[in-house]
Amino acid sequence: MIIMIIVMLVAFWLMSRFARKQQARMIAEQERRTEEALVPGTWVRTRAGFYGTVVEVDGDVVTLATPLGDESLWAKNTIVGAEEPPFASTQDEEDDGADGADGADSDQDPDPAGDKA
Repeated sequence: MIIMIIVMLVAFWLMSRFARKQQARMIAEQERRTEEALVPGTWVRTRAGFYGTVVEVDGDVVTLATPLGDESLWAKNTIVGAEEPPFASTQDEEDDGADGADGADSDQDPDPAGDKA
């Protein structure tokens, strides 16, 4: 009976050791990818959910810029990784607005009910 308990404890210890090593490898890989992503011009996301482009990296401080050009300072460990924002950029919006204005059809009747005064 005691031998079974010892075998089970050793098995649990080995499984937890394997899990800790695997978790440490995953964390190291994530840190490596984040470090590679911290180059100027790359979109990144912070743990707080802020999306910005990297402007400058100075030690443990990263300067991020919004699409409007405002800059803010963030700690390097708050950067989750490189990720495109879930919204359209201002350039895309300007292009869409210009296409919509040019695509208006002047042959259509402005009064859809057809009432003529």
